[in-house]
Amino acid sequence: MATRVKKKTKEHIAIIAAVIVIITAFILLWWYCAFLPSWIEWKTVRTDYGEGFIQLKDRHLSIYDNENDDKSVWRSKDDMAIQSVIIKDIDRDGMEELIMLVWKHGSYGEHRPFWVKNNDIALKQHIFIYKYDRSREMRLRPVWMSSQLEYEVLSIASGEADTLIVTDRQNRSHVWRWEGFGLKLLGNSKEHKINIICAGDNLIHQSLLNGTDDYSYLYDEISEKIKEADIAMVNQETILVDDKGAVSDYPRFGTPVSVGKALVDAGFDVICLANNHALDKGMYGIDTTIKYFKELGVYTAGVHGRKESADNAKDSITWIEKDGIRIAVLSFTDSLNSIHVPDEYKHAVETLKDEKRVSKAIKYARARADAVIVYVHWGEEYEESANDRQKDLAGMLSENGADVIVGSHPHVVQQTEIIPKEESGHETIVYYSLGNFLSAQERKDCRQRAFAEFMICKGTDGKISIIKLDDMQ
Repeated sequence: MATRVKKKTKEHIAIIAAVIVIITAFILLWWYCAFLPSWIEWKTVRTDYGEGFIQLKDRHLSIYDNENDDKSVWRSKDDMAIQSVIIKDIDRDGMEELIMLVWKHGSYGEHRPFWVKNNDIALKQHIFIYKYDRSREMRLRPVWMSSQLEYEVLSIASGEADTLIVTDRQNRSHVWRWEGFGLKLLGNSKEHKINIICAGDNLIHQSLLNGTDDYSYLYDEISEKIKEADIAMVNQETILVDDKGAVSDYPRFGTPVSVGKALVDAGFDVICLANNHALDKGMYGIDTTIKYFKELGVYTAGVHGRKESADNAKDSITWIEKDGIRIAVLSFTDSLNSIHVPDEYKHAVETLKDEKRVSKAIKYARARADAVIVYVHWGEEYEESANDRQKDLAGMLSENGADVIVGSHPHVVQQTEIIPKEESGHETIVYYSLGNFLSAQERKDCRQRAFAEFMICKGTDGKISIIKLDDMQ
C-alpha cells in the first residue's frame, strides 16, 4: 500500500511539474511575442544606415557599424517584435530616422505619463522613432515613442515630406505629420499618380548642328509629347562643352551647351549621363555638363564633377519628389570606350563594373524610395535582341530592388520584358534598348525610336504600383 501511495505521489508531482513547465513555457512564449495575430506581414530589410547598416529579420532589428561586422552594436529587445521599419528624415533636420512599427507589452514605450505608476502587460502595437547617434554606446537614440495605437495597423508607409501613412485593418489610411516634437494625426490619406516618359540616346552628330545658339528645331516635332509627362528622362549620349573649339564629332563627341538648353526647353527634367562617351572631353566635359544643367534647374544622374563627393554608393542616387511620390534615379554604363578614368576621380562616371557598389546603391534607394528607376548603357550596337550579359545584369538590378530598367547604347530598339516576383522577389519592367532618340545615323533601324511610358501610382495605403503604358512610336 505504501509503495502504491508513493508511486501515485510521484506521478502527481510529475504531472504538476509538467503543468508548471508548460505554463511557464507558454508565459515565456507569450511574453516574447510568439502568439501574435496571423494577419501580420513581417518585413525583411537590409540597407546602409548611418555609418554602417541595419538589418530587420525574424522580427528583430540590428544595427552594425561596419558592413564587415558580424556583431551588432544595437539590437531590439527580445520582448519586442518589429513588424516593419521605414528610413526617413521625418522631422526634416537633415538626418534620417528609423520609424518602426512595433509589438510589445504595455500601453506605453520607455516613457509614460507621470500619473501612470505602472505599465500594463497587454500586447500592443506602437510606433517608435529612433535616430542614429554614434556618440551613444548603443548607437540609437529614442526620438518619439507612441503609446498604444488606437487601432490594429496593417502597415506604415512613407508619405510626402514630413508625413507617415498608417493603414489599419479596415483598410482606412491615415496621415500622421511630424509637428514640433512628435507625430499628430492630420487626416485621411489620398492617392497620388505621376506619368513618366523615358527616351533613348540623344546622340548629337555635327551634321545636326546649324552653328547657331538655337537648337530648338531638333525637338520641335516631339516636345509636345515630352511636356505631357510629369517627369521626362533621356540619355544624353554626348557630353556638353562651352568652348566652340571643343565641339566635335565621332569618335570623341563634344556638343554645344545650347543643345542642352534645347533639350530642357523640350521638356526633359532628368538627364542621364553615364555612357561610353561620358569621358570624351575628360573632367572638363563632365564639369561643364553638370554645371550647365544645374543652372537650368534640371536633374542629372550617372556622373560626378571634380567638386562633388562620390565616395559612397549612395552618392550615385538622384532623388526626385513629385506629387507625394519619391523617386530614385540611377544611371550606369557598361563601357567607357577604354578611356582611362582619372585616379583621383575614380567615380567620375558610374559603371556596371563595380557590381558591389551598384548593388549597394540600389538597395539603399529601395529602402528609401517609392520607385527606383535605373538607366543602363549596355549591350551590343545594332543588335535587335538583348544579349546574355544584359539579361544577367537585369536580373541583378531587379534582385536588388529596381522597379524600372531603361536601356540604351545599341542604337536600335530591343525587346521589353517583365521580370516577375517569383524570379527575383521584386517585379521589374525592363526596356533593354529604346534606340536613338535623336541621331544622324542613316541605318533604318537606327531611326526607329521608342519610349518607356509608365504611371507610378501610390495608393492611399502608401503601396506602389507601376502601370506600363508605352508603345513604340
